[in-house]
Amino acid sequence: MRSQCSHINLLFLFPLLLMIFLSNGIAQNKQFATKGTTELSGNISYSNFTMVNNGETSEDDLSIFTLAPQIGYFFADGFELGLGTGITLLPGYSVLTPDDGESTNFLQLFLAPSYNLRIENKSIFPFVEAQLGYTSINSGNNTDSGFSYGGRIGVKFVATNNFLITFSAQYLLITLNEEGEDERDGLNYLTIGVGVSGFF
Repeated sequence: MRSQCSHINLLFLFPLLLMIFLSNGIAQNKQFATKGTTELSGNISYSNFTMVNNGETSEDDLSIFTLAPQIGYFFADGFELGLGTGITLLPGYSVLTPDDGESTNFLQLFLAPSYNLRIENKSIFPFVEAQLGYTSINSGNNTDSGFSYGGRIGVKFVATNNFLITFSAQYLLITLNEEGEDERDGLNYLTIGVGVSGFF
């Protein structure tokens, strides 16, 4: 059984708009990781999956809409406090809508304190980040939720004025418990990836 995927992703449109915004004289000569700096990233996407079996396309499909903004503020040189959206598979607020049946809402919200270290020059910033947050899956009358936590390490490169490229590894323990459960249900999530963001 195979699947066909139609995917519209504004992940690349967002950084382009961000670069235009930042290049209009709003944030010229701003140094990253200094007190008062704001870092902004995120994506909006829509996906549609259709199953294929022995050459026959199923009439059932699955649509996924995702909204995942992320923002961080440097309250001191190197020290950033961020508000983020958890795992990259279904980040932020996602709605999964099957062709038949009830929609499933998936919500993630993480507080992310971090430290960004400047080494050798002003364009390379290794960082370590803690992630503490809440996750929830809701479908009909059923809700699974809980406290989730983990961390991320990596390095940020200032590619151009006010524009960052980030390479990172992330590990999260996602909790999705039914009401009244004592032991943890959920998933452990490891990801390695590349991201883009702007700062001003």
